[in-house]
Amino acid sequence: MDYATVIDQAVKQFYAEGNNEVHSWLLRVQASPEAWTFVWELLDPSKSREAQFYAATTLHAKISKQWNEVPKNEYPALQERLVNVIKQPNMPKIVLSKLCQALAGFIANVSALAENEDNNENVVEELMRLLSYDSLPMLELLLRTLSVLPLEFERRYKARAAKLYEYLVNGWHKTTWLLHQVFSMSNPNSQDSDNDLHLLAMECALSWLKVSQLPLEATVHIYPHLLAAAAYYAPSREGQEEENVRGWEVVQECLYMIVTHHELRKRPLTLWEWAQSLVTMASQYSGKYFCEILTAIGEAHSRTFLYALVNEENETQKWTVEGLIELLLQCSEQKGRYPTDETRSSIPFGFWFALQDDVTSLDPPYESRALQVLKPVYARLAQALLRKSTLPSSPSEAGDADERELFRCYRQDVADTLDYCYRVLGQDLLVLLGRRLSQSLDSSEKWTDVESTLHAFEALADRVGTEESLYIPALMDLVLSHIPYDLYPEKVLACACSTMGAYAEWIGTHPDPWLNKVLRIVTLGLTGGSVTAPFATMALKDLARECQEQLSPFAPSILNTIEQILPNVTPGCAEGLRMMYAAGKLLNTLPSVEEKLAHLDATLGLCIIKIRSLLEQPWFMARDAVMNQLKMATMFFSTLEGSIGKAVLDGLLPIFRQIVAHPEWGQDNFTLEEMYVCAQKSLMSLLHPEEDARPLLPILSNSYKTWPHPAALDLLRQLVLLFRRDPNNVIGPVFADISSITLSGVRACRSVQGNLSDWAELMEAYLGLLAQICKKNTKMLLQVPDQIPEMLQCGIDCLMLPETGTVKAAANFLVHAIMQEEYLQSFVNPVGQQLVSVILQCVAGDVSRTNLEPHAEVLFALNKMWLPWLDVWLRIAFEEHYELFTVRQIQKDTFIKSVLRERTSKRILFELMQDFSLQNLASASNRNVITRKQ
Repeated sequence: MDYATVIDQAVKQFYAEGNNEVHSWLLRVQASPEAWTFVWELLDPSKSREAQFYAATTLHAKISKQWNEVPKNEYPALQERLVNVIKQPNMPKIVLSKLCQALAGFIANVSALAENEDNNENVVEELMRLLSYDSLPMLELLLRTLSVLPLEFERRYKARAAKLYEYLVNGWHKTTWLLHQVFSMSNPNSQDSDNDLHLLAMECALSWLKVSQLPLEATVHIYPHLLAAAAYYAPSREGQEEENVRGWEVVQECLYMIVTHHELRKRPLTLWEWAQSLVTMASQYSGKYFCEILTAIGEAHSRTFLYALVNEENETQKWTVEGLIELLLQCSEQKGRYPTDETRSSIPFGFWFALQDDVTSLDPPYESRALQVLKPVYARLAQALLRKSTLPSSPSEAGDADERELFRCYRQDVADTLDYCYRVLGQDLLVLLGRRLSQSLDSSEKWTDVESTLHAFEALADRVGTEESLYIPALMDLVLSHIPYDLYPEKVLACACSTMGAYAEWIGTHPDPWLNKVLRIVTLGLTGGSVTAPFATMALKDLARECQEQLSPFAPSILNTIEQILPNVTPGCAEGLRMMYAAGKLLNTLPSVEEKLAHLDATLGLCIIKIRSLLEQPWFMARDAVMNQLKMATMFFSTLEGSIGKAVLDGLLPIFRQIVAHPEWGQDNFTLEEMYVCAQKSLMSLLHPEEDARPLLPILSNSYKTWPHPAALDLLRQLVLLFRRDPNNVIGPVFADISSITLSGVRACRSVQGNLSDWAELMEAYLGLLAQICKKNTKMLLQVPDQIPEMLQCGIDCLMLPETGTVKAAANFLVHAIMQEEYLQSFVNPVGQQLVSVILQCVAGDVSRTNLEPHAEVLFALNKMWLPWLDVWLRIAFEEHYELFTVRQIQKDTFIKSVLRERTSKRILFELMQDFSLQNLASASNRNVITRKQ
C-alpha cells in the first residue's frame, strides 16, 4: 500500500470518527518534507473529496510555513504543477478555494525574491498571465486567487508595511481594471448575466478593500458598478424574504469601506460625486432599504454635509444633503414596531448624534443658521421617536425575551437621541411634549402615548437644568394634576415616578408647589405594588438626596408610608435599601430627637427584630437573610447625621454581641464582613464618636480572637484614627491583642511551611493597618516593641507573595517604617540586609517581576534613610544570590552606583531596576543558548 493511500484512509477515518491521534499524525505528516511529493497524488480526481481537501490544505501550509524547503531552481516546476492542478475540471469548490490560496501564497513568496532582484513586476499582471481568463472557468479561477492574494501578501510582508502597501497599491489598480470588465459583462439585472461570477467579483473587491485603505483613484472604476449592485441586492421595504442576502452583505460592506475611506475628506469632488450618486440611487429605488450605507456616509462626513446645507453656495450639494436627511428620516419614521415588525429604524441613531454635535463646531453665522435649518428635521425626528418608543399595548405585541431586550435598548437610544433633539430644538421640544401629553389625556386607550411622552420628558432632565421655569412647570402640572393614573396601567405611574426622580434637582430648586404634589405621586407608587414600587423608591431616594432641607414638613407622613411598606419588602432588595436610605435622610430633617427616636422602631427596629429572630435559626439557612438585614442597617447608617447615631448603634450592639458569641455565626466570613461594614458606617453618624464607639472595642477584640477577619482590621484601622488622641489609650490594648493574634498565625504558618498566600487578604488588611499607624500614630507601635521585629518580618515575607494587593500593602508599611527616623531605625537596621536580598530576588525574577514597582518604593526609602549601609547590603545580596544573576560584575557595579545616586525620583529608580532585570534576563537566555549548542 503506497503512502498516499495510507493518508487517504487516515483522512477518511478522521472525518468519520474525529480521532485525535489520527489528527495529530496527519498534522505531523503535513509538516514533513515528504508532503511536497504525496500531495499531487492525493489531488487526483480519483481520490476522495476529503483527501483532496487535506492535500490542498497541506500544499498551502507548506508554501506558507516551509517555503525554505523548496530550492529556487524548482520554483517554475512547482508553479506549473500548481496551475495545472487548479485547472483540473470538476474540482470541488472547497478544494479549489484552498488551491487558489496556495497559488496566491506562492506568488507572494516569489515576489520577495523578485524584490531582491530589483524586479518590480506587477504581481496581479503576473497572475493574470498565469491564469489566462479567456473562458468563464478561468475567469472564476483568477477571481478566486485574486480574492486571497491581499491576505497572503499581508502574511508575507507583515513586518514591512511600506513594501506591503506598495505591492497592494500596484495590484489594486490592475484589480479594479479587471473588476470593471467583469462587472460590465455580468450585470445582475440582466437575464443573461452570471450572478455567481458577479458575486465572486464583489467578494474579490471586498477582500482587497478590507486589507488596507487603498488609493481612491483606482476605486473610482468600480464604485458605479457597486451602486448598481446595491440597487439590485438591497432588501425590499415590502418585507418579502430576500434571495440575495449574501450579495447585499458583500456590496454593503464594500460601499461602507469606500464611503468611510479616510482620503475621501481630502477629495471633495469625489465625495460629492459619490454622495450624489448614492442619494440619487436610493431615491430612485425608494422601495428598497439603503439606510446602512446612507448612515455610514452621513456619519463619516456629517460636518461637511452640514456646512453644505447652510452655506447654500452649491444647490447640487444642498440637494444631496437634503435628500440624505430625508431618506434617513424615512428610515427612523418607518411603520411598524421595533424589533418585532422592523429592525432598521435604529440604524441612523449615530447620524442624528453626529449632525447635531457638529453644529457647535461651525463658526458664526453658520451655527445659528444650521440650528434653524435643522429644527424642522429634529422636530419631525422627535415626533417619530415618540411614536416608535411607545410600549406594546399587550404581551402579544412585545415579542420574545430577546426582542423585549432589543426594545429596551432601543428605548435607551431613543432617550439619548431626544437629548440631541433638545440641543437643536430647545424649548420647542418641551412645547411639543406638552402638546402631545395634553392630546393623549382624552382617552384611556392612549396610555402608551402618555407613557412614551413621560419617558421623553425624563430623558431631558439633565439637559434642561434647574433654571428653566417657563415650560417645565406646565409639564409638571400635566404630570402631577391631570393624568388619571387610576385609569391607566401601572406602567404609566411607574414612568411618572421615574420621571420625578430624574427632576429631583429641579424640584429641589422649585419646591413650591411641586414637592408636595410629587410626593403624593411617589407615595401612590410606593403603595402601588411590584410594578411601581421600584421606580417610586428610586424617585424617593433621589428626592431625599436633592430636596432634604425642603422635606422636613412632609417627613413624618413619608416615614409612616415607609414604615407600612418595609415589613412586606424583600430584605436586602434594592427597594428596601433605597427606602432605608430615604428613611435616614428624612429622619435628619425632623426637628427634635424625640421625633427621630419615635420612628426608629419601625425602621431600624424592624431590622433588629428580624435579625434577632434569624440568629436563632441554623446559620446555613438564615445567613443570606441576616446579611440582607445588616445591609439595610448599613444603608440607614450611611445617611444619618449625628444626633441619633448613638441610639441606632446602641440598638445594634446586642446583635453584634450575639453574632460574635455564637459558635457558628461568629465564624461565618460573610456575616462577619457585613457586621464590620455596618459598624464602620456607624462611626460616621456618631455625634461624639470618641465616646460612643467604645462599646465596639470589646466586640472587635473578642470576635478577632475567635475568627480573624480582614474586615475586622479595616474597622480597627478606622478606630485607631478615631482614638489616636485619646488620653486613656483605650485602643492600644485592643491593637496589641489583635496584632499579637495575627503575628501568632503568621508564626504558625511559617512553622508548618504553610503558604501565606492563603492568608493574603488578611495580610493585606493587617499591613494596611500597620502602615496607617506608622503614618498617623507611630508611638502606638512602640507600646508593643517586642512585636515590631515580627511586624517587619511579616512585611518582608509578604513582599515575596504573588498577590499584588498584599505586596503593595507590605511595601507601604515598610516604607513608612523605614522613613520613621525618630522611632523605628533601631528595628529597621537588623532586617535591612534581608530586605535588600528580597528586593534583588524580585529584580532577578525569583519573585514575580509584576510586583517590581512596590519593591522599588522600598529600595528608594532605604536609599533615603540608609545610604551608607545600602551599598554594603546590595553587594552582600549579590553574593548571596549569585546563581540568580548572570550579568557581568561590571554591570552589577554600575547598577549599585546608579541606585545609590538616584535619591530624587522613585519612577527613575523603578526604571533602573526594570532595565537591570531585563539585562539579567537577556544574559540568562544567551547563556542557555550557548549551553544547548555545546
